[in-house]
Amino acid sequence: MSDEPPGGFGGDLDRQRAQIMRRVRHAADEWAAAMRAHKLAPPDLDFAQRLHDLSQAAANEQVAWEYAHSVGLLWRAVPDAENSSPPYELRPGTGRRGPVALWERFDAEVAGLNRAISGSDAAAVADAFGDFAEAAGALSDAVAEQDRVAEGATRGRERGAA
Repeated sequence: MSDEPPGGFGGDLDRQRAQIMRRVRHAADEWAAAMRAHKLAPPDLDFAQRLHDLSQAAANEQVAWEYAHSVGLLWRAVPDAENSSPPYELRPGTGRRGPVALWERFDAEVAGLNRAISGSDAAAVADAFGDFAEAAGALSDAVAEQDRVAEGATRGRERGAA
């Protein structure tokens, strides 16, 4: 026999937590896929799209962990996360395309995310994913614009040579 009164909220809370955990797992899968895309990628014009996908995955992680925090769930700390590096094409000194100031912001948000995931505070993790998403999104937009300008210049030279 249950200690809950008939029509209690315990079952609703369990269903809500289960739904949130599915959302957390889905967001984690998207994040992992976006990171894998950067690990396996050759340098190409799809770089801006990969940055965009990474930004979206981080934004989804933010929302999932905000929900998780709202029902009292904790982040499982990642040991030694503060010493982690992003995939090669996202690291400083690798010929990254885009404005230096945006890359500096991105690097700072990577460090902030690494600090957050080394602890168990779901709210801090959600905030760090949100900050990372904003930085990666701004960078994606800037790189995409640079690609459009470069593509237009290439077309102009091709037309001029014809």
